[in-house]
Amino acid sequence: MTLIKTIIFLVLLTLAGSGLKAQTEGPAEEQPPWFKPRMQLVAADTIYASHVDVYIREIILEGNNLTRDRIIHRELLFQTGDSLPANKFNRRLEAGRLNLMNTALFNFVETAVDHADFPELVVTYSFVERWNIWPVPVFELNEPNLNQWLEDPSFSKFNYGIRAVATNLTGRNERIQLQAKMGNVQSFNLLLYTPYINKGQTIGLGIRYGMNRTRERAYATINNERQFLKLDNGYVANEYFAAAHTNIRPELYNNHRFALGYHYYQYSDTLLTLNPRFGPGGKSEFSFFSASYEFSRDRRNIIAYPLDGYYFKVGIERKGFGLLKDENMDVTSLEGEVQHYIGLAPRWYTAWSAKAKWSEGSTLSYFDQEGLGYLHSLVRGYESYIIDGHRYFVLKSNLKYELIPQQVIQLGFISSEKFSLIHYALYANVFLDAGFLKDKLFSENNPLSNEWLGGAGLGIDLVTYYDNVLRTEITMNRHGNAGVFFHMVAPI
Repeated sequence: MTLIKTIIFLVLLTLAGSGLKAQTEGPAEEQPPWFKPRMQLVAADTIYASHVDVYIREIILEGNNLTRDRIIHRELLFQTGDSLPANKFNRRLEAGRLNLMNTALFNFVETAVDHADFPELVVTYSFVERWNIWPVPVFELNEPNLNQWLEDPSFSKFNYGIRAVATNLTGRNERIQLQAKMGNVQSFNLLLYTPYINKGQTIGLGIRYGMNRTRERAYATINNERQFLKLDNGYVANEYFAAAHTNIRPELYNNHRFALGYHYYQYSDTLLTLNPRFGPGGKSEFSFFSASYEFSRDRRNIIAYPLDGYYFKVGIERKGFGLLKDENMDVTSLEGEVQHYIGLAPRWYTAWSAKAKWSEGSTLSYFDQEGLGYLHSLVRGYESYIIDGHRYFVLKSNLKYELIPQQVIQLGFISSEKFSLIHYALYANVFLDAGFLKDKLFSENNPLSNEWLGGAGLGIDLVTYYDNVLRTEITMNRHGNAGVFFHMVAPI
């Protein structure tokens, strides 16, 4: 769906021509550098400097035609009737606005303050909600990343189908997703999720079901390239899963996630002939239960493309509990990640991240092996390689300059603000990454395993609405290989 929305954006931008109406107001004081509001924050200087308490007389919400008021108030750091020190008010006002942006319910969130009766304040939040129903065609690449496909482009490597996504139907920020795909992978997936099932809005619940039938499946990684078995008649793999998870969010920025799942897999015997260590215990058919717990703390200003704040996550997953006959699955995985974003000076930013994964168990196999080369688990400069294993560490660093501060334009020929209001910004990057992967099963056939990796380069990031990020990077790795690579997610 990201690719479709990006194409829509580029087409609309091209057609707009003279119909574009730029919003040129300057940034409000203490607004984050990525956001240039159309409505200025109206507040007296005394609000920022005074240590007296201000009183929130009223909070007005405008433009939330779908989203319920209580979903919005859940994200704010003050409520009607609260008193707080004036010198803390503006920080909490902005923090609440960023929280609302990170709900993915709105394209724009703007604030205004009426201080005519200071120290009594009237606070207004104005919203442009996102379009919430997306019946879109699926044109999905069956590769770990875009650059793998660009080396040998073929439409036969795409899966196609339809995805119907509905969010916020009742104004509670719930999500329903139904997807059906054809091609090398024939699949059906259903997701139902509601973020709040209790009055205190601290507990969310989701369920998932999916099935996949695959004519082509990677059975091994040799010379850091995946090797595939493809059957013209019949299916290489049949996979089924059902899972439920609950999110517990007692505070604004902390989240606990618990998940339980059931998994069933059936593979062609040919896979085991080609790679006897493909499945756990050398089996071509197996099932197991899984359970996982994850804790995260998220203080990033904007999740889709952060410039300030930090993110921390740690989790554990267990596959196999001995509850099924001949379960034959025994794998435990630990995973952790930290990200930190810092504003250095006007239009200058830096960021770094560290991510690690450790897996151990008596049934480790190619089936549950996933290392470097997949989206965020990547040392830049090695996009053309798959470096599989059960343990890895990746460190990334970025220094960026804001070439074009965020602009807001309006497409005059579209009446709905959900599509006519578009924001975009452009950043130049210099980066340095390093990583190490430990593979004790298949390292003899993969020269990049069990050694340090490094990459550095330059890049350009285009950030636009509906959380789209388009990256182009020129990178050289420590083995002397250079290339131009493309991505559709934030680098860190």
